[in-house]
Amino acid sequence: MSGITRRDFLTGSAATAAGFALANLNTTPAVAQTSETYVWIGAVTAIAFWLDGQQGFNAACKALGVKGEYKGPVEYDAVAQLKVLEEEIARKPAGIMIFPADDQSLNEALKRAMAAGIPVVVVNHDVNDTSARYGFVGPDNYQVGVKGGQEAVKYVNGKATVAFMTTTNPAHGQRAQGYKDVFKKYPDIKVVAEVDEKSDPAYGLTVATQLLQAHPEVDLIVGVDATAGAATARALKETGKAGKVRCMAMDRDDDMLPYIKDGTIHSTLAQNSVLEEWMATYYLYWLQHNTVPAFPDWRKAGAPQIPGITDTGVTLVTKDNVDFFFHQK
Repeated sequence: MSGITRRDFLTGSAATAAGFALANLNTTPAVAQTSETYVWIGAVTAIAFWLDGQQGFNAACKALGVKGEYKGPVEYDAVAQLKVLEEEIARKPAGIMIFPADDQSLNEALKRAMAAGIPVVVVNHDVNDTSARYGFVGPDNYQVGVKGGQEAVKYVNGKATVAFMTTTNPAHGQRAQGYKDVFKKYPDIKVVAEVDEKSDPAYGLTVATQLLQAHPEVDLIVGVDATAGAATARALKETGKAGKVRCMAMDRDDDMLPYIKDGTIHSTLAQNSVLEEWMATYYLYWLQHNTVPAFPDWRKAGAPQIPGITDTGVTLVTKDNVDFFFHQK
């Protein structure tokens, strides 16, 4: 068994900020606001997936002249995340961006943050009560699954026995459902298993290996979160089933992309995470400073000047374009 841990994925801080044209969306020149702090609260901080988001978040904070802090539980833990949120509300930062561990438990706390004058934007996966945030930035997770399902149908020529590697996060469930709804149209595609790998690379390797042993009939494994693809690929290699059992993945972690190059993984759906957190940070800043000149005071008007939903989408990554998705060293 591999000794890879979640912490092994983190090799350092987020990459140096690049200059994005999106900065031009700010309608006034950035003014140094070093006393302002914007907080991003994650659901699980010790996975490599969030490095892209940190790049976007840190770059936007630098461009705006404000401080940024990334916080959250190391392990996937909704209760621990709520505790972090409560602590941050008490500190009253200039804005809160959050990736919710689940779509229900944070609603009341987020509403209290907004009532206290703290702008709130949700990223990557939305809460189930849209009045608990001013905007959502991220992919339409169900449509991500639909796109993946359509690609899977082409890949397997409409015939496969499928298992999912997923987690309990509702976003991942929405992606899996998108796949399943596409598969329903094809009687020769059957879903026989769905396992929780807890967004943990080492645990994912264990459950992927167990899955292959328990379901020898499976010939396609679909991962719907960032850690599933590499964990599945390692299990396929270690059990001698690479090239026999097909695999599709999610996101663009550097440990997973080589498996696309060597054919162990057919493809992945890469989120635009740098853009996601970049835009969300700018939205928080706009709300805090009433930057968009639609109203003298958007709060009094009851009209927050950011989109309610900003769909940042995904990109299909295959052997043909995978080289572009490795992170710069």
